[in-house]
Amino acid sequence: MLRDEGARTFWFKLLGKLGYRRLYLLECSLAEPLPPARPLPAGLTLAWLPRSELGEYAALRADEAERDITARFDNGDRCLAARLDGQLVGAMWASVHRPRVQFLQRDVPHVAGDVYLFDAYVAAAARGQSIAPRMSDELLRHFQKAGSRRAIRGTAPENTPALRAHAKAGFRPYALIGYVKLGSWRRDFYRPYRMS
Repeated sequence: MLRDEGARTFWFKLLGKLGYRRLYLLECSLAEPLPPARPLPAGLTLAWLPRSELGEYAALRADEAERDITARFDNGDRCLAARLDGQLVGAMWASVHRPRVQFLQRDVPHVAGDVYLFDAYVAAAARGQSIAPRMSDELLRHFQKAGSRRAIRGTAPENTPALRAHAKAGFRPYALIGYVKLGSWRRDFYRPYRMS
């Protein structure tokens, strides 16, 4: 991890194991016109993942427990699936109902009209083809048409590549959310983001 992701990421992952975790909450206004949609690369299709294809998703995301995936469907969350030449290579979730951040084990503060985008994933063999940005674009357009006023997402502050990608899509930090935990004691925090 030190070699691949750097000392800063290693340090904060270690702190997470010890009881300190945090994420930036980012927002993108859906009240404004979105940039024109970019065409999809050849062979790439995007469509909602039906619950009946949960097994295929579980194979893509072997790191996720099936009960957690089922709980998302039960909450009314939706998953946009990316297929490259028919094979499932990516997915991104969206929630308009009491979204939960598994990393923090807490709900995301949101209001009616918000959509929370989360758990974007692209298989290693398909990375570098702009699949995640295409999924994000598709979700923003869908929820804008559905009447949502704001899209939100959470990203670790040390994940600078993701923060840059989200900024290109129009997302800006608006809060820092997290917790400090020692044994059974836990203190959650939420702080508005201030540009320095």
